Amino acid sequence: MKRFSLKNVIDITFFVIMIAFSILVYSTYNRAQQVKKNRIIVNRTSNINSILEKVLSSAIDIETGTRGFTITGDDNYLEVYQSGQTNIKEWIDSLESMTKSDTLQILKLDTLQQLIDSKKKISALTIKTRKEFGMERAAEIVKTGRGKEIMDSIRVIVANYQNNAVKILSENLNETEENVKARNRNFSLFTIITFLIVFFAYVKIRQNAKRLMLDQIIQENLMDELTMQNQQLNDFANMTSHNLRSPAANITSLVAAIYEDSTIDEYKMIFDMLRKVAYNLNESLNQLMEVLHIRKNKSIEKETITFENVFTKTVETLQGEILKSDAKITSDFTNASQILYSPIYLESVFHNLISNALKYRNPSRTPEIHVSTEFKNNHVYLHVIDNGLGIDLIKNGHKLFGMNQVFHNHPEAKGIGLFMTKAQIETMKGKISVQSEVGKGTHFTVMFGN
Repeated sequence: MKRFSLKNVIDITFFVIMIAFSILVYSTYNRAQQVKKNRIIVNRTSNINSILEKVLSSAIDIETGTRGFTITGDDNYLEVYQSGQTNIKEWIDSLESMTKSDTLQILKLDTLQQLIDSKKKISALTIKTRKEFGMERAAEIVKTGRGKEIMDSIRVIVANYQNNAVKILSENLNETEENVKARNRNFSLFTIITFLIVFFAYVKIRQNAKRLMLDQIIQENLMDELTMQNQQLNDFANMTSHNLRSPAANITSLVAAIYEDSTIDEYKMIFDMLRKVAYNLNESLNQLMEVLHIRKNKSIEKETITFENVFTKTVETLQGEILKSDAKITSDFTNASQILYSPIYLESVFHNLISNALKYRNPSRTPEIHVSTEFKNNHVYLHVIDNGLGIDLIKNGHKLFGMNQVFHNHPEAKGIGLFMTKAQIETMKGKISVQSEVGKGTHFTVMFGN
């Protein structure tokens, strides 16, 4: 039998390892695609379920407005009725759009649409009768119970869908668990095979090295080559272990926490946790993609926005941090109350600037933040002023809006907020500037583009 040379052993070893690695990558990719598909189904089903709740709520508004007007004759109830009419059409249109490509066909809209149409008709008839013939005639229609019967049917359809949704989500979760387990088994098998191959190669290399003792230079060169290749293999194994084992273990642990008798709330809690794991895995990439999207997006939708509404929404979102820090936040939008702008971008600008002011507050005094607007030189300006830690602009001013730049020790500091804010503002043809003094506070000024 022909003896293998050292070179042959190395070539065969890495050839087998690459085959095993290719199989692992292919298997892992297929499993990951299935997990991704299941996650999309989970999100899609959750969205449809949420819209169904809004359909039910709008139907209740129609019934409430109809009954209120029938009893009191107060036109204010008609506003509730009209609002329900408008909203329910919007939500039904959304459901139709979402279910056109619903291959699972877990939601049938025909019956629901018929019931809603019937509800609209009987409500309209009741209101018309109340206006033309008085409350007693309208009450007779209500007493027939037809309206209640329709509402009960709508509730039954929504409940049936939710039950079906739980069943489907459970099946997809079980499938995801199996995919994760299979991926872990593949990785373990790959590790074992790699170890055996490397061990076998090591034995063969030792045997061949004895025959090459007379050629010390060749021996040393071959050992150096093997050391380098082994180091590359170890580096790859370490990266693979780090990138696959931790998230796989997290997902497996979460899935293992679900049992046959688990409640819907428990399912929702696990799904929320799984969503956080997925978010953490993709956060850095998503941030870069978002920046690229901001740079490339040439058709950003604008609408007239009231600054007070955006400010209120931001304060409500940060309410926990505000209460924790006992911060005082004031505003004045009298000089410029509205602007034609992108809602998403404006909310992002408000959130980043105010949350930064809270995050980098001075611990020696009560945080004070003032947000205001003004109109000058045919431009709208936004000012956000705080009494926080401040920034050394002489030292850090040139990199203040850079990506991953952090100037204070804070566990939640990531160095992406100001970078994103600047990118969004400049995409809308605006500018952002800052004035700051260490220990006294910071003043951000945003000039919105026309």
